[in-house]
Amino acid sequence: MVVKKHLTSLSRCLGLILLSAIILSLGGCSSSHVAGDPQENSQEKIFIGISQIIENPVLDLAREGFVDALKEKGYEDGKNIDIDIQYAQGDIALTTTIAQNFVSQKKDLILAISTPSAQSALQSTKEIPILFTAVTDPVSAGLLDNINSPEGNITGTTDMVPVEKQLELGKTIFQGAKKVGVPYNTSEINSQVQVELAKEAAKAAGLEIVEIPVTNSSEIEPALSGKIGDVDFLFLPSDNLIASSMSIITKIALDNKIGTIGVDEPMVKNGALACEGLDYHKLGYQTGLMAIDIIEGKEIKDISVSSTKETELTINQDIADKLGLTLPENIIKEAVIVKGGN
Repeated sequence: MVVKKHLTSLSRCLGLILLSAIILSLGGCSSSHVAGDPQENSQEKIFIGISQIIENPVLDLAREGFVDALKEKGYEDGKNIDIDIQYAQGDIALTTTIAQNFVSQKKDLILAISTPSAQSALQSTKEIPILFTAVTDPVSAGLLDNINSPEGNITGTTDMVPVEKQLELGKTIFQGAKKVGVPYNTSEINSQVQVELAKEAAKAAGLEIVEIPVTNSSEIEPALSGKIGDVDFLFLPSDNLIASSMSIITKIALDNKIGTIGVDEPMVKNGALACEGLDYHKLGYQTGLMAIDIIEGKEIKDISVSSTKETELTINQDIADKLGLTLPENIIKEAVIVKGGN
């Protein structure tokens, strides 16, 4: 009888333990997260690799905008996502190494900042979702066939600048201008596309394009010095080599009393006279919103390539003063005024 009593008590205890486990299990189910909630993703980090061709103010802004968008929507580096930023220091071969490392590390998403970075990423994987930004012409770069209907594992944002606006701005500021010098890196497809666009726009504007091709930073000074006397102003395309060489370009331009029209605010802050340019932080932010869509289940084929439609007129007053220019009043009224440069 004593044994039977003990067995009965043991049975009751086991029953209570089992019941408690069931209640706890049901309680856990009742607090499950909604699909796509950033908190759900915090259970397992999302690994993002960022490949950036070079550190310069323009590309840095795009990267910062991308990260800011993620953070504002609840995806923060070190918490529920892990962001690995790698710079190629202008070495195209290194972009391939970076991309291959991201693939071997099984990143969940790759952000490629610049055309070479995007090309290397796409060559390295057809599985991992890839977003690009600061790419001028993704079709000419061979990244996709249709910007409105991506078919592979890549999409993103383009920084195609309104070249015709830059040339018209130059004509307005430099009255009577006939020849426009365009220094550009022949190794960047982005730059080649812009030079062709500039040629077309120049015909309509009654201007002539004087090409100043270079392949590396050491060629910029002799190439520009050899042509600077033949032009009325310079147009600086969206080109990573040119953007990283603004101090050299600005010095030569100022020494020869030649003004420069850039394509973005960082160029103007670093010595260009003016631009009608894009906001690269906004461009990167827009790309970050695309990343969130992908993280939360949207497919690449449903995310068209896009760009920011807004441009902003920016004038460097210090450069205008050094050139001895009195800018038209209507331009001054519309412009954001900055200072800086050589």
